Amino acid sequence: MAILKHIASKNADYGEAQRYLIFQYDESTKKPLLDENGHLQPREEYYLDGINCDPFTFDTECMELNAAYHKNQNYNEIKSHHYILSFDPNDRDEHGLTGERAQQLGLEYAKKNFPGHQALVCAHTDGHNGSGNIHVHIVINSLRKFDVERQDFMERPCDSLAGNKHHLTKKYLIHLKQEVMDMCRRENLNQVDLLTPAERKITEKEYWANHRGQEKLDTQNQRMIADGITPRNTKFQTQKQFLRDSINSAVSSAHTLEEFQKILSEKYRILIKESRGRFSYLHLERTKPITGRN
Repeated sequence: MAILKHIASKNADYGEAQRYLIFQYDESTKKPLLDENGHLQPREEYYLDGINCDPFTFDTECMELNAAYHKNQNYNEIKSHHYILSFDPNDRDEHGLTGERAQQLGLEYAKKNFPGHQALVCAHTDGHNGSGNIHVHIVINSLRKFDVERQDFMERPCDSLAGNKHHLTKKYLIHLKQEVMDMCRRENLNQVDLLTPAERKITEKEYWANHRGQEKLDTQNQRMIADGITPRNTKFQTQKQFLRDSINSAVSSAHTLEEFQKILSEKYRILIKESRGRFSYLHLERTKPITGRN
């Protein structure tokens, strides 16, 4: 399936976005990967285009536009919006998706849904977050450069005028997700309903905590195997995931609240606290409980 991710950035250095798209970065630390001489290393394959700007002077052109309208001058202002359109890893083999074709789709998507903005569009084939999929980055200056025809997803009259900033509302985000779904179905690419909320979501912070934890566990296990020891655990689990799995297990067998609490306490060493009808769960390695909502 294709998914859409949005990141709002207050970074005034537009050149950082250019460097990230062109050069190799460590996805977990967001730092560039340097060669033995300390130089940036170009990505092996990428496709880069600019909309309403030259892709190699995107940073300068954005700053010039901001200065002309006296916008994006304060630290707390959102300077750019970064959208990531990630295609299903199977689309490469099953449907012949290439980086070049993904770039064409990304350009079409950006021109249609972010009209009037300066934008960088760049397709990567090296897999976002190590997933092995083809994906497209769309980075836009938050300030619109040209007047455009007003679209249905624009809620304010000024949203179509030059000198006004990108305004991502709930309605707009729904539109963007629908556009992804329609495009993938038109292209016969794998796709699911992005508008139906997932039963469980994890934050990006937890995702990377799990990613780093798994890497550390794999390294430890490799040392144990080299010493002739069979590792007991091969899959890392965050504290939150441990709570989720334990709660699901307890719920499946408990018939009362008291029985539910007993199972969690005796089997998983998880303590439950209740405040105003809301539950929180204390992991055995924590001093502060985690709320049921989190």
